[in-house]
Amino acid sequence: MQLLDWGIVGALLLILTATLIISRRQVKSTADFLAANRCAGRYLLAVTDGIAGIGAISIIATFEQYYIAGFSPVWWGFLSGPIALLMSICGWVYYRFRETRCFTMAQFFEVRYSRRFRVFSGMLGWLSGVLNYGIFPSVSVKFFMFFCRLPDSFQIAGIPFVFSTYVCLLLFVISLGVTFAICGGQLAIMLTDFIQGTFCNIVFLVLMIFMVMQFNWETIFETLTVHAAENPGQSLFNPFDTTGIRDFNIWFFLMGIVLVVLTSGTWQGQSGYAAAAKSAHEAKMARFLGVWRQLVQWALLLFIPICAFTFFNSPQYADSAQTVAETLGTLHGQEASQARVPLFLSHILPPGLLGLFAALMLAAMLSTDDSYMHSWGSIFVQDVIMPFRKKPFTEKQHILLLRLSIVFVGIFAFFFSWLFKQTEYILLFFQITGAIFTGGAGAVLIGGLYSRSGSTLGAWVAMILGSGLALGSIALQQCWPALAPAVAEYVPDSAAQWLLARRERFPVNSQILAFAITLTGFASYFIVSYIDRKVHGTEYFNLEKMLHRGKYDLSGEHREVWSAGRIWKIFGLTDEFTRFDRLLFFASLLWTLLWTAAFVAGTLGHFVFGWQPLHWLRLWRGYVMLGFGLGIGTTIWFLIGGSADVVKLFRALRTRKRNDADDGRVVDGRNAGEEISAGGTETATGSSGD
Repeated sequence: MQLLDWGIVGALLLILTATLIISRRQVKSTADFLAANRCAGRYLLAVTDGIAGIGAISIIATFEQYYIAGFSPVWWGFLSGPIALLMSICGWVYYRFRETRCFTMAQFFEVRYSRRFRVFSGMLGWLSGVLNYGIFPSVSVKFFMFFCRLPDSFQIAGIPFVFSTYVCLLLFVISLGVTFAICGGQLAIMLTDFIQGTFCNIVFLVLMIFMVMQFNWETIFETLTVHAAENPGQSLFNPFDTTGIRDFNIWFFLMGIVLVVLTSGTWQGQSGYAAAAKSAHEAKMARFLGVWRQLVQWALLLFIPICAFTFFNSPQYADSAQTVAETLGTLHGQEASQARVPLFLSHILPPGLLGLFAALMLAAMLSTDDSYMHSWGSIFVQDVIMPFRKKPFTEKQHILLLRLSIVFVGIFAFFFSWLFKQTEYILLFFQITGAIFTGGAGAVLIGGLYSRSGSTLGAWVAMILGSGLALGSIALQQCWPALAPAVAEYVPDSAAQWLLARRERFPVNSQILAFAITLTGFASYFIVSYIDRKVHGTEYFNLEKMLHRGKYDLSGEHREVWSAGRIWKIFGLTDEFTRFDRLLFFASLLWTLLWTAAFVAGTLGHFVFGWQPLHWLRLWRGYVMLGFGLGIGTTIWFLIGGSADVVKLFRALRTRKRNDADDGRVVDGRNAGEEISAGGTETATGSSGD
């Protein structure tokens, strides 16, 4: 890192700080702080939600996964493409959740089930979230230490103490995230994330050009082919030859597809975005746009680990790779796995590009950190503290409490990152800690939004079972190195040998555990709800009222743009789709069908025609380069559309009348504050909520 590189990082921080100061002045109510007063347009949502979702830790996790599994994750993504498109078409979970006008998941649970269940689920969601977020700062800091080649410790002249670089950086990055989260809430997060997301997309393009110039496809083909021949069952290009890969094999991805459907919308790390759309239709269209926004991003995040694998395994780069390998040899376990690609990048990137990538990772880290801190801090106040309050907070009290809660999340993350020992890959850690909440919440949310028959008792049983099984699994994983030898003493010799050979890591990975926990949650929810309804004769729930449809629609959000026929509505094109919306829909449909056809062709090619390695490698070259080419156009497209949405956001906030009752409370089964008229005017409904 030269002076130029540090200057790039510093310039980005200055721009983000200036944006934070400007946006902070617009926060005038709790709804502004929690959800930007529901004024966000589709492009702004697509860019900001996207960068908040990728994050520095997700980039590192993706590097880790693609280095081990190669192109296989993309292949199984082709299989899930039609499912993801269908979910976008029908607005699976997100559309209906936005219709409820709830700020958080647990607030919805009070509307749908009960106040006590809201508190319980709010506590579980918060616990699951802070544990899941706990390693984010740790992984990010370790990346910067590897990438910038920082020393483990340092001294300041005149002070007789040795400071830990890791601890000092932890304090810095967490303080940065807390500052951005508390100053302007969701409004500031969205505006700074838009700058970060746009910056990241431009840097992705620049880095992609550099990587394509540095690594030719012929060398990549040769390296991957030799590796596949020498390691049967561990191919990085043939997805049907991956049985030798322990964690990221075919079963990992198939279970992942099911989990995406069953737990969609349950994770609340970006809960502010779920409530920030100016209408349910805008939230739906943001999902469609997300397919196009991420083209160049995923092309690069796939290509970099493949280049890194080529670098470490091709004779052409043997001398340079040896230097990096020596550094890797000083690390162990998950640290070595996470450091491999960052060290590779720090070795090959020239000055200027080093600074751009460091700034990209800083932007990605900050966008996720402030979003997660805001979400978990808000959830604790909204869903654990507020339900016990008989008298509502004043605006100043409410926002102050939200800020203090965010600070607490930062403090927890500091100590957790400092003390926790990670034993699994990042993506697997995400799954098991997330399952504390999503293991039961998937059934409770989907059943609550789509089923009139789901009961409160069923929700309680599903949530308790899901969280209990997930917490027990985490405890078992942490205790396994000490537990395995003790268990081995009481089992037959063959079983004892099997246990001792797997004493370092629990033999069942977190993806399998999360999958089993989620299925258990769904089974218990619907079985118990059915029994409860049969025994107690509980009335069916009024979904129309909860979703503000028909005679209950007082906001005027559902606007008829064209008269969609029955056939169009079957395909998900409702009356709210404009001409451009319909064009976007068909473009997304064709894009998905293209890669679904590639999946069918590849499957037939492997099992019927016996595809050779060259066929697979040409397919992957076409995929990467097509994504890169289209990504150039989409980056410009989203820059223009997102900038227009930012202008509209400020315009809406200037004219919108704030509603003090719109703070997340639920009275008589409905939100205490309801928008009465379209066009930005709101009326407080008072305590009755009618």
